[in-house]
Amino acid sequence: MDDTFTINLYIADKHYPLRIKRSEEELVRKAARLINDKIALYRSHFKMDESELDIKDLLAMAACQIAIQALKAEERTDNGPIAESIIQLNKELEDFLR
Repeated sequence: MDDTFTINLYIADKHYPLRIKRSEEELVRKAARLINDKIALYRSHFKMDESELDIKDLLAMAACQIAIQALKAEERTDNGPIAESIIQLNKELEDFLR
């Protein structure tokens, strides 16, 4: 049985049909909502400054902000130093028990 289906996403004033796994629908819709919210934020901010930005500009700024947030989250979840500490502690325990 095919676990994929097509949904229609509305991002940056345009509809996009997208074939996804059913289990990812909520995540995909949240992502689209996040993008649209960022665009709306930038659109309202720059309208106050009387400047008109193209939708591509708004998308670029939204993508940059979302990428920065993703990179920060990735840094916070870096388990490398923790794994190294566990390996070192494990080695010390083994040495002690011998």
